Amino acid sequence: MPAVSGVVAPPPRAALTFLFVLEPDQLAGTYVTIREDRVHADCQVWTYVPTMRRAVRIVERHVFGCLPLTQVGYLDLMAWRHPALGDVPEDREADVSWSGWPGARARCYLGPASSPGLTVTEAVDPGSGTVVARSVDRRGVPERRWQVLAPGPPELPARIGVRRPDAGPATEFRRLGDPVEVPAEVFDEGPHALREAVGRRIPALAPAP
Repeated sequence: MPAVSGVVAPPPRAALTFLFVLEPDQLAGTYVTIREDRVHADCQVWTYVPTMRRAVRIVERHVFGCLPLTQVGYLDLMAWRHPALGDVPEDREADVSWSGWPGARARCYLGPASSPGLTVTEAVDPGSGTVVARSVDRRGVPERRWQVLAPGPPELPARIGVRRPDAGPATEFRRLGDPVEVPAEVFDEGPHALREAVGRRIPALAPAP
């Protein structure tokens, strides 16, 4: 009888995320680095602004906030839920109808001791099992919301929206191109080498000479 054999790859246990700021000019050169290690339940967030001498690590109580001058949260850039939120959701109901995803399931997580009163609610698409929206509340007051407005293959959304109730209308982000492959060894060389490598593959993102 014909048969096919194969090996199922284990799920990834670590992730490294870089975000580079290209404009406005006063922020160009800023970057954020997120290192996640699921085995050791560790997540480190580092940020660098050109006026700094070196990158600094964001302490836990600020990790649940937003990047400087944006409505995007550090949580929104992470590959997985921050380990300080735990693995088991709270046994409570939550309204995620605002997410725009009918049938999405809600999962609520309480913040750590460093962030009293914090609640993170995720809306999970039952079809794919992925998080499609997230709200961050503090003592019952919404601080910000993030949602996928348009999914897009292979893994990154084509369009997302973020909003802070105290900061006016929502901001929308669109993915303008397809992901590009970057050699794994470049990630070990630091953010500047990675920035140059991405620029060689996407000319529009190449650093200014």
